[in-house]
Amino acid sequence: MAEITLGSKAEIVKRFLTETRSAEQFASYFTADAFYRVGNNEPIIGRDRIQESSVRFRQMLKSIAHDIQHLWQLGDTVVCEMVVTYTRNDDKVVTLPCMDVIHLEGDKFREMHIYIDISPVFAP
Repeated sequence: MAEITLGSKAEIVKRFLTETRSAEQFASYFTADAFYRVGNNEPIIGRDRIQESSVRFRQMLKSIAHDIQHLWQLGDTVVCEMVVTYTRNDDKVVTLPCMDVIHLEGDKFREMHIYIDISPVFAP
């Protein structure tokens, strides 16, 4: 993994990906009017709607784990290459490659773009 300076924006993203356990924690990382998009899904605008979406998504899964491969900070933008493992409620495990691009405003996410094909998680 890339070197991460404690307190940097990259460290905030690393903490978000590895320590977030609830929809409330998830949403707390975003600005009130944040932009959030997963794959080719419609964007979700606003912290409250992001939290609602996270609640619905998490209800479909037992767990989500992020294995960070590389993490780069470029000014106020952090790019993260990772492998994400989803454990469904029926115990099926699906592991997928993923790339996140996060634009921060201070210590909050103003925009989060998740580049992943999530469809295998929901395939029979």
